[in-house]
Amino acid sequence: MRNLVKGDYSFIRNSLFERLQGTEPGLALITGGNDSGRSSLMNDVANEQNIDVLNLGLALSKELMTVSRNESPLMASRFLSELANSRKPLLLDHIEILFEPQLKLMIIQSLRLPARTRLVIVNWPGGIEGEFVTYANRSHPEFMEARLDNEAVFKIE
Repeated sequence: MRNLVKGDYSFIRNSLFERLQGTEPGLALITGGNDSGRSSLMNDVANEQNIDVLNLGLALSKELMTVSRNESPLMASRFLSELANSRKPLLLDHIEILFEPQLKLMIIQSLRLPARTRLVIVNWPGGIEGEFVTYANRSHPEFMEARLDNEAVFKIE
């Protein structure tokens, strides 16, 4: 994988600062360590750059409360599409809701959409295995695996 950056918390933090200083759009995934450490890292970076971190689970669940279960996939897709409307960097945390089978989302493709026009940094709750990003065990209903393309991966070691 050509876009993999490995390091400790401070090194990854500085690497993310550098990435945010640029204007290049793209999708960046933060992996490794533990979930609270990745969330803390995102909040540190966001505060320093005066950017908000979007709790995607909370925001999307509020949107889904107003629609029927059958309408949920369309509403979730529409919500993610609307994220592409701004040019500001987007930091996404608590994305586990995207893996709900009822939403029928192609998660990586859905995250790539807003990343076409701006930098999107995601606290990735799954793993990276070679050229693939994963979430959950193969036997789990929320399991997903997708091939990485040009995404940057920041792995806390």
